Order: sequence, then C-alpha cells, then structure tokens
Amino acid sequence: MKESQCVLIVDDQQAELALVAEFLKNAGYTITLASDGFKALAACKVRTPDVILLDLQMPLMSGLDVFGRLAADEKTKYIPVIFLRAEGQVTPPTIELEENPILVKPLEPQDVLSLVKTVLKEKLLRDELRRKESQVTELSLTDNLTSLRNSRYLAEFLKTELSQCSRYNNLLTVMTIEVDHQKELLKQHGQKGIDALLAQMAEVLARGLRKADLLARTGPYEFVLVLPFTNADGAVEVAERARIRVAENAFTFADKTATATVSIGISQFKTEMDTEGTMLLSYARAAMSQARDAGGNQTFMAE
Repeated sequence: MKESQCVLIVDDQQAELALVAEFLKNAGYTITLASDGFKALAACKVRTPDVILLDLQMPLMSGLDVFGRLAADEKTKYIPVIFLRAEGQVTPPTIELEENPILVKPLEPQDVLSLVKTVLKEKLLRDELRRKESQVTELSLTDNLTSLRNSRYLAEFLKTELSQCSRYNNLLTVMTIEVDHQKELLKQHGQKGIDALLAQMAEVLARGLRKADLLARTGPYEFVLVLPFTNADGAVEVAERARIRVAENAFTFADKTATATVSIGISQFKTEMDTEGTMLLSYARAAMSQARDAGGNQTFMAE
C-alpha cells in the first residue's frame, strides 16, 4: 500500500491550525506537527515531509531561519515550503518570500488544501526533472559498454585524490591495463565479440576491489585502476591477481569461447608530480607499453 504524503505544520500556535490539520488529514495526508523550529528540524530527520507549512514568526527560531537550515541540508533542500504569516504582520522582503507561496492567517482549510495539492504537483515535476538531469550527468561520466566510469570521471577523481595526497602525504598508485594482441582478437571475433569480451573483462577486473578504489575504462582496449592508500608492493599484488584472473578466464559470446591476456603498468604518485594526474598516468602507460612489448601478459612498474 502506497504511503500517504506527509505535511509538516510548524507553528507555535498549534490550536489555530487544528482545523487545517484535521482537514488535510481527512484529505488523505499524514500530518506531523511541530511547535517550534528546533522540533521541526528534528521531525524532518525522523521522516522527510513532502511539504512544509512554516510560520514566519516564532520564538526561539524564526521561519526564515528554519528555512535556511532546511536549504543547507541535502536531505531537505528540495522540500517545498509554504510560509504562514499573521494578518498585518510586516516581514522584510527576501528572496525566500518572493519565491515561496505565503498564506495569511487565519487560514481557510480549503485554500490550504488547494495550495498543498498545487505545490506537490510542482514538486513532482521538479523531482522528475532533477532525476533526468542526474541521469544525463551519470551517462556523461559512465562508459556505455562496461558501465564503468570513463576518462572524464577519472580526471576529476584524480584531481581530488592527488590534491589530498599532496596535502597530507597520502599514498596513491595507479595502474593502466591494456588488452594484448588486439588486432588478432578483432580479426578472430569481430567487433561484437570484442565488445562482449571487454564487458566481461571489466567484471573480472572489478572483483575484490575496495570501495575507495576506482576502475575506469579509458580507451577502446584500456582500463585504469586507481588505488588510494596503496604502496607499490600492494599495487603489484593487486595487479598480478587481476592479470592472472584475466588470463585464466574463459570469455563466452555467440556460442564461442575466447581467452585474452593483459599488460599492466604501475606508477606511484610522488610529490614532484603534477596534481592533475598527467605524469602519473603517463608513467603508468609507459610501463604498460614495456610490458606489452616484452610479450604481454606481464606487469611492469614505472621507474
């Protein structure tokens, strides 16, 4: 059964709003009452309301102060607020009062219900818009074939991590992973087969990673693995496990079975490197090229 929408009513004069609260309750809404701003904020932590009726003038904390705290919290910033004020009450002009509806007390229950319905319909549309915008952003940072993060996301991730490394002297190691014998694989299995192989390889490489680690697809045949708080020896151990798993895995597609190997290059961040990740990745790719040129299916550490 679908949970009813919640209306939080915040007013120090609760008796004045008893009729409105009962009217909204009879209309199918769940009602939560708070007699001051502190109780209102606490109520939001218990259950996030779908809309808030918020009195502007209250002791301890004004309605605008409550609104400011709600807006500063990611969990409550998008809750629509309907301000309440007493008839004749003078309030300073603010952006909040210009952008949010205001009802003047004493309230007409039917007017409140109509406005609540309108505000909730608008919230539904805004939530859907944010959801679609979030999807677009997510797609722009995700590799379509493997569902891993892409180069764009990796660049931002490295900026953040390397800034922390430079400031706090944290360890960070990256490895570049490239599929060996690409032309031969493409000739044998075609592009569809290669796509299936790469998608499965991404799953193999992702096994056993920590939440702090990042695996991204950065090229047609290349992956990059970022290992925060990991020294060179630890990275070599991770790389060797990944290399062996790939070599021992049977990739299946279109009633075919294929095998593949990878060459891996490792580089550890040093303070003389830039904090954009350019040198770090360059060294890792150079080591990877050495591993490939040495016959592939090997792990090399950057000097």
